[in-house]
Amino acid sequence: MSSFSKETDDLLLAINGAEEALQIVLARREEEDEPYSLLDARTLVVPGRSVNFIIPSIRDSLNLFGYTAADVSKVALTAGPGSFTGLRLTFSAAAGFVAGNGGLIAGMEYLPILAAGPAMVTKLPVWTVTHSRRMKVYIQGFEKVSDEDHLPVAITPALPVSVEEAVEVMKSFNQTKAVLVGSGLIKNKVFFDRFMTENPRFSALPERFNTLAVQDLLDAAKRAEYSHEMPVPMYLRGSDAEENLEMITRKFGIPLAEARKRLEHITPR
Repeated sequence: MSSFSKETDDLLLAINGAEEALQIVLARREEEDEPYSLLDARTLVVPGRSVNFIIPSIRDSLNLFGYTAADVSKVALTAGPGSFTGLRLTFSAAAGFVAGNGGLIAGMEYLPILAAGPAMVTKLPVWTVTHSRRMKVYIQGFEKVSDEDHLPVAITPALPVSVEEAVEVMKSFNQTKAVLVGSGLIKNKVFFDRFMTENPRFSALPERFNTLAVQDLLDAAKRAEYSHEMPVPMYLRGSDAEENLEMITRKFGIPLAEARKRLEHITPR
C-alpha cells in the first residue's frame, strides 16, 4: 500500500521515446501550488523493442509506490522529432492511460528539452543534433537562455537534414561560439569531429549531455500545457517501412498499388 494519500495526490507520468533510450519518470505532489517531487526514473536502452518494456516498466514504477494506472493525473510525452516507432509506441501507451482514467495529456517538443541543460550550463548558443538515419539528423538551433524563464530561445525550427546540410545551416548564423549536443554527434562522429576541428567556434560537450537528463524531462513536464486532447507527434519524415515499401510488398506478395491504397489514410504527410 502507498504511504501517500491517493485522494490528494497529483501523479505525473513523463515518457520520452524519441530516441534509443526509453525514459520513464514518475513524480507527485499533493497541492497544486507545490512543486512535483521525483518518485522514480527509469532509462532503458531498448532500440526497436520499446513495445516489450514500456507498459511493464510503468506498471512496476506505479506498483513500487502502491499506485495503479487509474491514479495517474497527467501524462507528458516527448512528441518528437525522433524515432518513428518510438513515438508511435509512446503515444499509444499515453493514449491508453488517459482514455482509461480521464487524465490530462501534453506533448513536448524534444529538441528544446535536450538543449535546456547545455544552454544553462554554458550560457552559449546550442545546436541539438540528433540521429535520424545514416548520415541524416534532426537539428535545431537555440540562442543562450533567456533571463526571464531560463529557457533557450529557438532560432530555427526542427529540421530533418543531411549532415552536410546541418553544418551549412549552423555556419550560416555566424555565431562567435556555439556548442553541439545530441546523438547525431555520436552516430556521425568522424564527420562532426572533422567539422569542429575545421570550425573551432563550434565545440561538443561531454557525451552525457547527448542524452536527455531526467531533471530536464521532469522540468519540461511541469511546464507543459495539459488538456484532454491528444497531442500531435512530430513526424518530420516517414518510417523506414514506408520508404522500403516496394521491397516489403514484394516479399509478402502484395501489389505495391494495393499497399499504398491501404496506407493512404494513415500515412503522415
